[in-house]
Amino acid sequence: MRGIMTCLLAVLFSVPALAQTDGSYLLTSTNTVSPSSPTTTIGIWATWTDPPRFKYIFGAGNYDLTAGDGVFSNPVNILLGPASSTGVIAGNVISGAANGQLHMPPIFIGSRDNPILLATYDWTTSNFTSRTVSLHTSNTTNFLILEWEIPNPGPTQLFPHSFTPGSGVINVVPAPAAWIVLPLPLVAAARRRRS
Repeated sequence: MRGIMTCLLAVLFSVPALAQTDGSYLLTSTNTVSPSSPTTTIGIWATWTDPPRFKYIFGAGNYDLTAGDGVFSNPVNILLGPASSTGVIAGNVISGAANGQLHMPPIFIGSRDNPILLATYDWTTSNFTSRTVSLHTSNTTNFLILEWEIPNPGPTQLFPHSFTPGSGVINVVPAPAAWIVLPLPLVAAARRRRS
């Protein structure tokens, strides 16, 4: 009996563990911000890993979005399922955003290789000090994906155990300093005088 148990345990521990499904929000910025382009569009994407043998589609999720500074505006909700909302904007904070979709048939299918766009927001600033502005999601209480291409699709709630809050950055660059540009003709003139 002891030998059988030893063999059984050896077999169990030699079987590779099934990959766990993990979810997160991906935050993107369309461009570097500068005085000539003071606004960028922030994309909020749902992303997750698919375990072996299963395909998942995005069902619903919620979040707050915060930028290190600046101001959000122009919210656009891509998914228009029940209870979807772009949230409430207060300067550099968006509270209570939620996105969901119906799946009869599925409208959008996404994966880590093909994230699903949930919403977009414009972000702008009047401070053009060279810096990186952080973006992050918080207060998520729901990140739901649905099994697809199996006989009985069912929901899988990834929050909180298999969920990572989203993060991203906005790059801000200043205008070229006038004192760097203006002396160049003087340097050329000085060179001409020497020759």
